[in-house]
Amino acid sequence: MSQRKPDRRVQRTRRQLQESLTSLILEKGYDAVTIEDITEQADLGRTTFYLHYKDKEELLMQSLEAVFDDLVAQIQERSIDEWVANGQGPWTLAFQHAAENGRFYQIILSGQGGDAIKNRIQDYIAATAQKTISRMTQDLGVTPLVPLEVLSSYIASSLLGLIAWWLQQEQPYSVAEMDTYFRQLSLQGTAQVIGLGAVIDGRSAS
Repeated sequence: MSQRKPDRRVQRTRRQLQESLTSLILEKGYDAVTIEDITEQADLGRTTFYLHYKDKEELLMQSLEAVFDDLVAQIQERSIDEWVANGQGPWTLAFQHAAENGRFYQIILSGQGGDAIKNRIQDYIAATAQKTISRMTQDLGVTPLVPLEVLSSYIASSLLGLIAWWLQQEQPYSVAEMDTYFRQLSLQGTAQVIGLGAVIDGRSAS
C-alpha cells in the first residue's frame, strides 16, 4: 500500500509561515515576534496559522528540527570509512549545509530559538567527529594523547562558532575556503597531538 503524498498546499502554507517567522526573528528578535506579525508577513489569516501550529514556538521548533534532520541525513549518507578515506569529517559538510540554510543557522547559533537544537547539532557533530577520528587512529595504529571526547567536543564547538561568525559576516569566503581554514586552524594542531598530522597535511595539500 503506497503512502499518501503530503498535500502541496499544506507544504506551501507551512513554508510561507516558516519563512515569515525566520525573517521576522532576524529583523526584530524572537521574543518581539507575534502571531499577527507572522501571518501578516505571510499574507495568511490567523485561522490558517492555527490549523498548522498551536503557537510560534511549535512553528520555530518544527522549522529548526527540519534543518537538523536534513544535516543528519546528509552526514549519514557517507560511512565513517568514506569520511576517513577522504581525510574529511562532518565539519566539511557542515559549512555547505550552513550556506544552504543560512537564516536558520543564524537563529540556531544565536540561541534565539533556545539552546535545544543548537546543543543537538553540536552533540551530533561531536559524536560523528569522534567516530571518524577514532577510525583514523585505529587505521594508523596510534594512541591519542588527548581523550577523543575532549577533542571532538572542541572541534564541534569551534566549528559552530566559526560558522556563526561566517554567517554574521555574510559569508565573505567560499565554503571550500572556510573548510580549508577550519582544518588549518583547528585540525592541524590537534592532529599532531593524536598522531594524525600526516593525514591532515595530506588532505590540505590535495
